[in-house]
Amino acid sequence: MATCTVLDVIRLSRAAESAKPALTATGSLLLLAVTGCSSATETPIQTAPESSSAPTSASRSVPKVSNPLDAAKYEQNPGALLSQAQATQLINAVRRRQGQGLVAPSCAWYDDRDNSVGLGLLPGQGGLGGAYTKGDSESGYFEVAPDLNGYPGVFAGTTDDRRCGGCQIAVGIKDDEVFTASVMLDKSFPGHHDPCALAAQTAAAAVTTLKAGA
Repeated sequence: MATCTVLDVIRLSRAAESAKPALTATGSLLLLAVTGCSSATETPIQTAPESSSAPTSASRSVPKVSNPLDAAKYEQNPGALLSQAQATQLINAVRRRQGQGLVAPSCAWYDDRDNSVGLGLLPGQGGLGGAYTKGDSESGYFEVAPDLNGYPGVFAGTTDDRRCGGCQIAVGIKDDEVFTASVMLDKSFPGHHDPCALAAQTAAAAVTTLKAGA
């Protein structure tokens, strides 16, 4: 994993406000961008080579979604995936911002120190298969997540920012549709050491909303 510097921490805490929410492509799966440890001018940290016995992304079995969820009403309004009560419980949110993004709308909630959680839906982009295809990225990360209220997910990103308070999870709600939940946390946030836990909690809350159809 990358090691955070002071500049990384400062940039992470400011990025949520200064950068518009965006969606970036990673193969057939489009993921919400979470950046805090690296920029375009930095050299990606190379991970240690995997042993020959380790499974490759091509050998992983992409889980099927047994009970698809209809998310059409949220695809252009991902801000409706979290209620104010849920956002307050997750991150003590004081404001929300929705952006068009490069591919589809996304929405982020912020606390008073610019820590954030974000959500976006990605229909017709190959579902979780895209994350599994890109699972061997040398500078990124890929870990199968526990089911989110009965739906499969993976922690995945093209750059590993978890030590800097960034994490992203993609959750399959149809075989060809996922949503992503991402977090960006500075060191003042109690869960900075484990940002993926908050990403999973955010995703679980969104699944609850989708199931209720509210």
